[in-house]
Formats: sequence, structure tokens, C-alpha cells
Amino acid sequence: MPDIPWETFSIILIIFILAGMTQGVMGFGFGIVAMTLLPLSMGLKDAITLLAIMNAIMMCLSLYWHKSSFQWGEARKLLIGAIVGIPIGVYIVAVLPERILIIILGASMLFVGINYFFTRHRKARPRIGPAEYPIGMFAGILAAAFNMGGPPVVAYAYSRTWTVDQAKAVLAAIFVVTSVSRLFFIGYTGEDLHLIFSLTAILVIPIAIILRLGISIGRKVPHEFLRPIVFAYLAVVGVYYVFWHA
Repeated sequence: MPDIPWETFSIILIIFILAGMTQGVMGFGFGIVAMTLLPLSMGLKDAITLLAIMNAIMMCLSLYWHKSSFQWGEARKLLIGAIVGIPIGVYIVAVLPERILIIILGASMLFVGINYFFTRHRKARPRIGPAEYPIGMFAGILAAAFNMGGPPVVAYAYSRTWTVDQAKAVLAAIFVVTSVSRLFFIGYTGEDLHLIFSLTAILVIPIAIILRLGISIGRKVPHEFLRPIVFAYLAVVGVYYVFWHA
């Protein structure tokens, strides 16, 4: 058992359960949910490092469970863009104030969320060609800066004509690249690494089970029903980051 109060551990466990279930059902949200709530129960640097490790593990599992729906041709340009964006995001974090970065993140989420409801009656297209590179790059930048590279690629994936599993497979591939690359470029910045590794060892199996359960539930939800929920979720979290996040 980690050397923290039982109440604190329970809160951390509940946060990751929520994050794992959200990720499983929607195909994204692990980083958004966890990063929004973890700083309420532990230091920011420890929260970022714990999430970085858990995120990398869960995204690898998510990709494995969606491997039958993954198509390299659908994700190639997004992945290349994400790889390019990671080092740019690392540099931006070093030079811009945290509040500015949070506003950028929130504004991007709010924009893609609101934009969907204004354009949802347009016919979805299978792909948008060269524009996939900057979408992937923006995801890489956000992943390096916040551990949350989802908004641009989520908006892309859920506006295409893919099935839910195809969208989730592409998202999982992007998140594997961004989460592992983030660990490579930024490393472990937590103040209590012993606590972080202990929590990871305890949490990884139960949260993996929750993730798998969420995937099973998500497969029973029609894409037409899930899509507006995804974009409304992005808009609400975007509002929080722009107006209320400290």
C-alpha cells in the first residue's frame, strides 16, 4: 500500500476508474478526466507523472483491444504529424506561461465542440487528405504540453464515416505515440517517484479491467448517439479550462 492516507488513495482510484471508463466508452478522455481531477488529491508534478505512465500503459492496451479495426492507411498522416508535434509542444511548454497554455487547450476544445453542432448536418467525408498532418501535429503539441492530445484528433475521428471501433483504433494509435513520446522527451518529473511507481503497480490491473469493460459498453452504443455526446463533452471541458481553471 502506498504511503498516503487511505482517503487520498480512494480518491485517486475513483478518478482513474472514471478516466478508464470514459476512455473505454468514448475512445478518449483518459487524460482529460484524470488531469482535471488528480491535482485535487496530489501535487501537480506527481499527478502529471503518474498520469503519463498510466496513460501510456492504458493506450497500449486500448490499441491492442482495437487492433482488428486498425488500418495503417487511415492513421499514417496523423501519426507522422503527432511525432513532429511532440518536440514543438515540449518547447512551447518551456517558453509560455501555464495559464496561456491552459487557455489555448480550452479554446481548442470549445471550438471543436461548438463547431460540430453548427456543421453536424454536413455530410461526413472518409478523409481530408493533407490536413491530417497539422491535425496530428496539433495533437502532438497538446500531448507534450498537457498529457491531453485528444481534442483535434477526436474531432477528426468522430466527424469521419468510420465505425466506432475504427475511430477508437485510430485514436488509440495516436495516443500510444503521443504518450510514449512524451515520456521519452519529458521523462519522470514527479517529486515522489516511489509513490508514483507504487500507485502505478496497484492501479494498472483494476483500471485495465475498467477500460476493457468500457470498451465492451461502448460497442453497444450507436455511433450516431455517441458522436454528439463526445463533442458536447469537449465543449463543456473547454469552457472549464478557459473560464474556471486556475
